[in-house]
Amino acid sequence: MSPPSPPTAPAAGDASPSPARSREAGIRARDRFFGALARYPTFRRLWFGMLAASIGQWMQQVSLGWLALTLTDSPSFVGWVTFAAGLPFLVVAPIGGSLIDRLDRRRLLLGCQVAAALVAVAVAADVGGGWVRPWHLPVMAFANGSLQALLTPTQQSLVPGLVARADLTNAIGLMSAGQNMTRIVGPSLAGVVIGWIGVGPAFGLQALALAGAFALVVGIALPPRTAQGARPRGVFDGIRLIFASPDLRGLFLVACIPTLFAFPYVHFLSVFARDLLGIGAGGLGLLMAASGTGAVIGSLLVAGRRTAGSGRFLLASTVAYGAVIVAIALSRSVVLSLPLLVCAGLLGSSFMSAGNALLQHRIADEVRGRVMGAYLLTFGLMPLGALPMGLVADRFGTTTAVVAGALLSSILTACLGLTLRELREL
Repeated sequence: MSPPSPPTAPAAGDASPSPARSREAGIRARDRFFGALARYPTFRRLWFGMLAASIGQWMQQVSLGWLALTLTDSPSFVGWVTFAAGLPFLVVAPIGGSLIDRLDRRRLLLGCQVAAALVAVAVAADVGGGWVRPWHLPVMAFANGSLQALLTPTQQSLVPGLVARADLTNAIGLMSAGQNMTRIVGPSLAGVVIGWIGVGPAFGLQALALAGAFALVVGIALPPRTAQGARPRGVFDGIRLIFASPDLRGLFLVACIPTLFAFPYVHFLSVFARDLLGIGAGGLGLLMAASGTGAVIGSLLVAGRRTAGSGRFLLASTVAYGAVIVAIALSRSVVLSLPLLVCAGLLGSSFMSAGNALLQHRIADEVRGRVMGAYLLTFGLMPLGALPMGLVADRFGTTTAVVAGALLSSILTACLGLTLRELREL
């Protein structure tokens, strides 16, 4: 009997990874996508605080839209309420940018959270007490939007001081991923609460979420800020800084176009859910969750990159985004609409996160508040676009309004890319 042959080593391509290698690969993946959260405790507290506040904000947005539709049965009124919520980003954000560079950013953030919680309590009482009237909704939306126009750029301006420059793109991507993650939790939770116990309690939960955000942020200690020079801090200084630089101007414009013409479709998902797909308030939460899922994926893809991306990527993904929105508007199938919403969320989040990271890498801390306040003007363009979209929807139908806006977004973005070399070469 011949002796047994020695065991043959498996081929390199056939070898299964050892548990140690699998753990190392998992650690590398976590570090790639979540490194800033693991390495910077102060950033981690800010991130979780942002998460809680953003959940409340999405609950409020969905609840106001549903309340506007049920009180008036008018898509154009939904557009008016959305416009009132976004108007402060056009009016308050530039002033807020100047305040961010003048005041203690942590105290400003906490003050906005407290005030927003009080507004949410007042709205919950108004709705729960049965006193709410249609004209109350734009007033409520404007008050909350004014606070968000201060809170959002304040959060954004804190990030570069909490992480090393090498981790800035990762941190910005994680902030965006967290905000988009709340697009799953917030609207889904709002849909469940509205369906089970009504709109009023949804606003009450928003107040609780803001209280949780305050508890997380109140204990953080921020590093000392760099000495400020004699540079002027006018209200419109951020806008002047952006338009004085071709690359910053290009980033600003490529954010403006889809925000004005394509993004407003999100505010009309209540119309799609009720009238076009026939799935009601619970189905609205499902649609928003699908969009939010894609947005989380897109943000994490940006967070996992060591570079912020390129101008060509921004242009291509923005043009593609408009095409996907057209498909969503034409769909009458929930099975088809859900993956399309995931795709739209992924594209929209990717180019907005990458654009934000490219911008943050190109500005100094002493002007960061003013530049981010000016950049946040783009947030106000979404409700501004929702107003004419609502008027067109009343006259020609929601599908026509959304398709027209999305096509215009893609065409204008393509024209911008062809005419602005500095943007293409980022």
